[in-house]
Amino acid sequence: MKTVAEMTVKELKELIRQVVAEQREYFLDEDGWLVFTSEEAYARYLERHPDKMPSELKACFIDEHGIKAYYSDYELTEEGLKRVEEGRRQIAEGKFVTLEESRRRRMAREGKAGKKTV
Repeated sequence: MKTVAEMTVKELKELIRQVVAEQREYFLDEDGWLVFTSEEAYARYLERHPDKMPSELKACFIDEHGIKAYYSDYELTEEGLKRVEEGRRQIAEGKFVTLEESRRRRMAREGKAGKKTV
């Protein structure tokens, strides 16, 4: 490792950039999402916005596996509630589809009927 006196200006700028990047709790990604570097920082951000559900904030955090993650809403939105009620209604009327039937329909839509994947 070089001392600061031995570094070029370019190397020193890069070192400073790296240190600042490590200290940041969040950054804005290319899709406009606020990405937090830890779940704790993300949770603190959510606490500062008690009037909004997590899905309304367009924010996430990087989990221990390097995957972008976010909390689900604490309560169903109107749209989600309508979907659940519609599903319950269909089940009560006997209009439901088994998992196998759902797979068969999807395969037919995708043009893979009769083909098995390994």
